[in-house]
Amino acid sequence: MFSWGAKLIKKAVKAVANVVTSAVKSVKKTCSKVWNAFTGKHYTDEAESILDEAKLFYEQEEVQYKAEVQKMSAMVECKISHINACKEDIYDTHFQRFISVASRLHNVTVKGIPFEELFDESVLEVKNLQGVRTRSDIIKIDFDNMSIWQTAAMILTLGFGTRKKAKESLENAKQERKRVDEEIAKMNSQRSKLKVIVASIDQVVEYFDTLISSYVLLLDRFEYGIQTQRIKQMSKAENVFCLKLDFKKIPIVHIEEFQALFNLSIVLKQMATLGYLSEKGEIVKEDMDRSEEIIKIAKTAALCA
Repeated sequence: MFSWGAKLIKKAVKAVANVVTSAVKSVKKTCSKVWNAFTGKHYTDEAESILDEAKLFYEQEEVQYKAEVQKMSAMVECKISHINACKEDIYDTHFQRFISVASRLHNVTVKGIPFEELFDESVLEVKNLQGVRTRSDIIKIDFDNMSIWQTAAMILTLGFGTRKKAKESLENAKQERKRVDEEIAKMNSQRSKLKVIVASIDQVVEYFDTLISSYVLLLDRFEYGIQTQRIKQMSKAENVFCLKLDFKKIPIVHIEEFQALFNLSIVLKQMATLGYLSEKGEIVKEDMDRSEEIIKIAKTAALCA
């Protein structure tokens, strides 16, 4: 009987305790809300949430941005090297070879002017030759200045001791998020510029490859034809290697090849003297337009494939 009564008392005490605990928690929760509203802690909580979200968003974008820039920078560097090598080969190899083959002829004139004089003056002068700028001159991205988190850290250390400060902190956090969006917009803008540079330089590479390939094939054909004509006249000369052919008497096909080579040489020089990129690493639209015009003229005249 006593034991049964004790159990009832114990249960009653526990029930009362649960009610009291629940009431205390409810009071604490209510008080906490009131206190947070009074002190402005809810502002600081929102501020921290905004900054955390902004930080994560920025870091993800920055990683992707750096990877893309590194990749595109390497592509630009490779293409620039290729174009500059093409420019050097045009003067040091292809033009010199054309002169060498043409030297096996005499009475070579273009519009009444001796070939040696005209070609030297109009084609071989390289004082205005411009190399495409190097990658280091073009890619002006300082990754060390891309980070925003020193500013964010200052916001977090403003102190959340008063409601006014907390509200200011929230406003600062919102402004910082806005600045993050602006920084990412700058990244996207830089991405777009680099994509334009890569595409434009790639087009120039294609133009050079097309023109030089056509030039070499035409020069091979011309040289073979001239050498064949020299061999045919071998019996008329003591030393075939000293034999020079009369330009006006060679087959018309070889005269046409010579004329095409001369015209294509002018085209190659025009392409080689364009800079394509400015000192700031930006595409020079006038040069790009001019290169497109040159390649169209060359194709129309059947100077290149």
